Amino acid sequence: MVTAIATAEPDGCPIGDDAVGLLFLLFVASMETTASSIGNALALLDAHPEQRDWLAKNLDAVDRAVEEVLRFESPVQVTKRVTRREVEVCGTTIPVDAEVFLVLASANRDERRYERADEFDVRREPLRHLAFGDGIHHCLGAPLARLELAIVLEELFLGGMSLELDGPGRRLSSHFIRGFAELPATVA
Repeated sequence: MVTAIATAEPDGCPIGDDAVGLLFLLFVASMETTASSIGNALALLDAHPEQRDWLAKNLDAVDRAVEEVLRFESPVQVTKRVTRREVEVCGTTIPVDAEVFLVLASANRDERRYERADEFDVRREPLRHLAFGDGIHHCLGAPLARLELAIVLEELFLGGMSLELDGPGRRLSSHFIRGFAELPATVA
């Protein structure tokens, strides 16, 4: 993949130094967001022991729990786009070339879309969310991130392990990524 990116010629022009930025983005996106999703899942299940216990007995619902973790605590909270044309949103005109910050975390808690949007519920019937973006900006690694999170949860419960958090943890200092810098835990 690195070679393909480094030798790419979008629109017939060598990608050049843009390859470094793209590779850095792919590295961060594949590591930071997945680690954040796993930490968020563990913290949510620790904070909701009744749901953790239900999930341990209903492992066929792991995919549902994965989607709820991603919806409720999206690893990417905000993303920026630049308008390519003038557009009107809810009665407000946004001019061409305007920087627009999309608050994905807010969209994933929209009461018009999700019943009891501010409640974490691993039993919730999954609806499409924006944790991985949408359209042409949908995350390339979304299937892998979902799989990794599902495997962590399945292994935790299949192995009969118990996980106890040793304190509240320390959140990342970021406006964009929702995750933990530290999440001390005891696994037994």
